[in-house]
Amino acid sequence: MSLTTAQILDLAPDAASRKAGQDQAKPPKWGGLGRAGSVIWGEIKGSGASPYRTVADLAGPASKCTCPSRKFPCKHALGLMLVDAAAPLAEAEAPDWVAAWAKGRESRAAAAETRAAEPAKPVDEKAQARRRQAREDKVAAALDELDLWLRDLMRRGLAAARTEPYGFWDRMAGRLVDGQAPGLARRVRALPGLIAAGPRAGAARPEAALGLALGRIALLARAARRLDALSPEQAAGARAALGYPVAAEEMAARPDHADEWAVLAHTVEEEDKLTARAVWLVGRRSGAVAQVLDYGTAGSPLPPAPAAGQDFSGALAFHPGAPPLRALFRDGRAGPATAASLPGGGTVAAARDGFTAVLAQAPWTESWPVRLSGVRLGRLPGPAGGAPAFAVGDDTGCLPLRADARLPSLIAVAGGHPFDLFGLHDGHGVAPLALVAQGRLYAMPAQASQPVLLQVA
Repeated sequence: MSLTTAQILDLAPDAASRKAGQDQAKPPKWGGLGRAGSVIWGEIKGSGASPYRTVADLAGPASKCTCPSRKFPCKHALGLMLVDAAAPLAEAEAPDWVAAWAKGRESRAAAAETRAAEPAKPVDEKAQARRRQAREDKVAAALDELDLWLRDLMRRGLAAARTEPYGFWDRMAGRLVDGQAPGLARRVRALPGLIAAGPRAGAARPEAALGLALGRIALLARAARRLDALSPEQAAGARAALGYPVAAEEMAARPDHADEWAVLAHTVEEEDKLTARAVWLVGRRSGAVAQVLDYGTAGSPLPPAPAAGQDFSGALAFHPGAPPLRALFRDGRAGPATAASLPGGGTVAAARDGFTAVLAQAPWTESWPVRLSGVRLGRLPGPAGGAPAFAVGDDTGCLPLRADARLPSLIAVAGGHPFDLFGLHDGHGVAPLALVAQGRLYAMPAQASQPVLLQVA
């Protein structure tokens, strides 16, 4: 199998790696190129005396290189995969170092299966209960402080809040981190950005966005004090929004959801010193939407994931929560997409109703994935003094598109014809992530360094 150029570039950990990988994608730079099935390899001259040895498994995708880069995949792995995408490498017998890497991957996969099949070790329930209670006490104390902070903020009014320096918000966020409520801390840290933002197409007015964000924080804090009154799945969703992790044992007990999962898009964001990657999938049979979220650092890279435009044939396990969205990969394998389509697409009215239903269960939800089928582009009056905004619509209504440098590419791809759209809806507008137009799947780049769409299937 081979990946497309767009799928490979979507794997790059950042814009610099994407550019550097394209610089390495020149066959004359490489020696000893070959492939065995989905595994490709080659050697390339680096800064050392010996050439770097690079190997990649396109079915993962996964890669390894002897260069000292701490990025995964490194520029050499990206370059090697791009060389193969331009002209598939010839089949050959794998050298010893490639065979050893492939065997090591198989051994680690087998060891992981063995560990999963082993009986669970006895749990010290008393120690576990003490740790759980200690965290509950810390969170409760942080919620008390947050409640006083919110009351004082509302007493002075939003106009006064808009004059506060960044340190005012950061101190409260830091207290929430100390109180082991990182989900609330992230929301508080985002508030200064809402204040500083100007009017944008497809987004709430800055003053309205601030009030809405504060209201969601207050609702989540209220839910955190009344978890016993919620259904188990709703309580699990609230705890996840607060930042509680889900134990590995609990995830192991969650049921499998087997399907042919269409991989629609990747999104990558930097959060403090972490890189957060979301892989968005839709089940071709079930129509279920899933978000597989992984975090990485310089010393702990992101795990391999199917590329946008591929299909993942296998099972996902959904995290507890109502409604379900976040999931993790179980057994399965990535491969070429069976069709460039958007399963489960519906009308604009259905998308609005779906978002309303989500808010009824989890009113602190910031955005939710929507699938629109057979919509067309149009124009709406823009923000005061601004350019007209773009929107997508059908016979049931229309939704504004969030301002984005890649909208001209989306307009060009749509070409005035009906298309299917996948994106995130926040109650005001839609941030596009992928679209299907004239039998082809296009995805927004994982990191918006270029104002283009990538054809991935």
